[in-house]
Parts: sequence; structure tokens; C-alpha cells
Amino acid sequence: MKNLLIVFLCLMAKVVFAQTILKAEDLQKDFAIARKSYEQMHPGLYKYQSNEVIDKAFEDCKIALSHDQSLAEAYLNFHKLTSQFRCGHAYPNFYNQAEFLKKELFEQPVCLPFQFQLIDDRMLITRSADSTLAEGIEVKTINGVAVKTIIKTLLPIVRADGSNDAKRRKLLEIGGQTFEYFDIFYPMYFPLKDKSFELEIYDFKSKNISKISVKALDRTQRNTLLKSKNIDNQLVNAKFYWLDDKTAIMQINNLSVYNKAFNFDEFYLNSVNEYNQKQGKNLIIDIRKCEGGNTSEMTKLIRYLTKQTIEIKNEQDCWAYVKIDTTLKPYVDNKNWASGWFNMNQNYFTKLANGQYRSKDGDKSEMIIPAKQHLEGKVYLMTSATNSSAAYIMANTFKEHHLATLVGQTTGGNQRGITAGAMFFISLPNTKIEIDVPLIGMNYDLAKTRPDAGLSPDVYVKPNIMDAVKGIDTEMEVVKKLIVNK
Repeated sequence: MKNLLIVFLCLMAKVVFAQTILKAEDLQKDFAIARKSYEQMHPGLYKYQSNEVIDKAFEDCKIALSHDQSLAEAYLNFHKLTSQFRCGHAYPNFYNQAEFLKKELFEQPVCLPFQFQLIDDRMLITRSADSTLAEGIEVKTINGVAVKTIIKTLLPIVRADGSNDAKRRKLLEIGGQTFEYFDIFYPMYFPLKDKSFELEIYDFKSKNISKISVKALDRTQRNTLLKSKNIDNQLVNAKFYWLDDKTAIMQINNLSVYNKAFNFDEFYLNSVNEYNQKQGKNLIIDIRKCEGGNTSEMTKLIRYLTKQTIEIKNEQDCWAYVKIDTTLKPYVDNKNWASGWFNMNQNYFTKLANGQYRSKDGDKSEMIIPAKQHLEGKVYLMTSATNSSAAYIMANTFKEHHLATLVGQTTGGNQRGITAGAMFFISLPNTKIEIDVPLIGMNYDLAKTRPDAGLSPDVYVKPNIMDAVKGIDTEMEVVKKLIVNK
């Protein structure tokens, strides 16, 4: 009976670790669909790279897919292609992949048993599911490779807008998201030999460097262990609390309410009423963990922070097409809610000399009307490289209209605009790999006049590894000093 059990477990192991092999012919067919989708429908394909660079990226990908290969290799090759676009919304989205692909590529026991923060190319453990590793320990090497080398290797594969490597670095951290870049791509670039990690670590307390072996986990095991230790890092959309009797903190972690029972209208109203009733003097809005979501949830907050009507210009008003290529229609996976972008009324668009189609109502601005209840006092907005998409737009709006003093690090996103707004999820029929194709972007001519960078805060705060080790919130301490010295 015992021998039968061993045989069964071995067979199960082979099933779990079996690799799907894809034929070159099928890969080439899917590549052609992906290339046509991006070339015909992505309005920001040439915003950060020249035509020559993009063409070469496509040709390199075609060559890379010219032989039979595993699903993991093919998935990596499509990621390498989209990373060349330097677009934070164009990539084979982890969340939109088929279940069998998620299981084969994202659910294997090849993950570090801890979460970490990256500070100046240094890896600091922030939460650990392994009893032999404590928070505040620095990891120097993983399986004999320096952390700095690992970061340099993985950084190019991470999505971000333009040259904003701070955003890429932030996405390389493991911080409690459902899918993490490091979990997925580290084992593709640095395959594990025995499902364990040999770590060289530094203890700041003892000032000793030592070596330790820890077991690799799958992401579900790690997250379950973290929850069992009451270290559940899954964040609510937003919360409001008091730092002291005159200073309140509004922490916004996610501006998206898709499939979430969170009411921002109610949250903002209750927060503002409580702030005014307690006669608050300072409001700290912390969006450091917020990547994006719906800009409408941002404008709801602005209504309470301004006494004058604010005009927000629409700078995302260009498309790469008006009518979709009919051969691409069958591969749009989200056609149930995106079919309105198949065939648009050409009379609503002006074709520009650069090849883009600009909507004729692109000059229209959004007008934000002040609410009856106004929040008095000094407002501070805490930013980080995590902020892109709607969170970048939020930071930019606050800075442009002097709604708050921005404190923290340069944001993610890019001053040349975020290509998003509308999306097609293209499911490649042979490999079943899904690719996101964003549809609305900034006019190329306007983008050329803008810096290829995120938004700088009014008060820049350099991350401090010793503060992190001691559990000190460096940015919050700076805001406290600003409040005292205002």
C-alpha cells in the first residue's frame, strides 16, 4: 500500500509539473494575430520607441517563436515583445490568462517564502512565512546570484510607461498582490534545481552575514501562511483614521471598485463630515499603495477639496483605428462589453498627419463642481512609484491645481500620457495566451513635448533602509515635520 502511494504521488508530481509543448506553426499563427492587433489598434505603440525599434522587436519575437517550445517559454517571449513597447497597459495580463495557463505557470512551488521591499537594489524582508527568516533581514544573494544582478536581469521584462524604471522596480517587489512579477519570472530566468532557495542574508541587529536554505512555496501556500500569522496584506480600498486630534489620514489603496462592495461616495462624505465635526487642521491623503482604478472615484474626492470649479482637460483622445479589422473580431475575449469599439462613427474623428484618429470632442474638459461641504485645512498627498494609471492622474491633478503638497517619491506612469481608457483582451487561439491591447492614448505630437518621466513630488523623500528595518515610515515622518513647521 505504501509503495502504491509513492507511485501515485510521483504520477501526480508529473502531472503538476508537466509542461505544455507548443508547435512552431501554432506559435507563428498566434504571433501574426498579436502583431496585427498591436500595429493596427495600439495608439501609443510608437510613443516611446521608433518604428525601427518596434519593427525589430516584432521580428525578434517572430524568430524566438520559430521553434517548438514550452508554454512558459512562449509566454516569456510574448512578454519580451510587449516590454519593448514601454506601455504599462499592453502585456499578457496575468489576471486574464486561461485557468490551465495560470495553474501551469503561476501555481508551482517556485516562490520565495517571504514578501520584500527593494531599496537601492537591496532586498529587505517585510513579511515572512518561514520561521527561520525574520522581518528586517536583508537578502544579499539568492542561489549564489547577487540581488542586484537579479534585479538588473528582471527589470526589462516588467511593464511600465516609458523610461519609468522606478515603477518597474516597484512591481518587482513582493507585497501581497494575487500575482507578482518576481514569483512568475524569477524561476524562468533562474530555474530552481531542488525547489529550495539558498540565501545569503544580513542581520542588521547582530551585523552578521550567514547562509540559510529555505523551502520554495507556491504563492497560495505563502499567502495562507502569512494570513495564519495575522499578516494579511490584502488591502481594503480605502480607510480614514486620525494621526492626532488635528491631523487625519485618508489612505486610498485602490481606486477600482470592480466586483468590490465599496462605496467611495459614502466613504468620502463620511470622512469629510467627521473631519469637519472634529475641526481637523491637516489631512494626509496616502496613495502610496494605489496603482490605479477609476478616475471618477478621484474626482469625487476633489469636489470636497476645492472651492472653485476645476477644469480637467482630456489629453487622452487618440485612437489608432476607427473600424476594427474583421479578422481580429473573433479573438476579442471581452466583446460582451467592448463591442462598441469594433465599428465607431468616423464622423466623430479627425485623422491626424501622424496616422492617429483624434475624437472631435477631444477638446472637451471635465468640470469638477465643488461640493457643499468643504474640507478646511492643509492637505498633503503622499506619492510613490506605485502610482500609475488613475493614481498618476490623481497626483497630477492635485499638483496642477494646487490641491495638496505632494510628498514622497516620483510617481509611476508618465507625463506623456497613459495609454488605456478602453481595452481589448485578445485571446490567441492556438496558445490560449491572452494579450491586453489598450485603445486610447495621447496625441503623438503632444507627447513629444512632454518629459519621458513620472511626476516629481513637491517634497522628495529618499527611501531609507535603516528606517525600514526599524519600522519607521520615512515619508510620514517628513509630513509630520512639514505640519509642525508649516
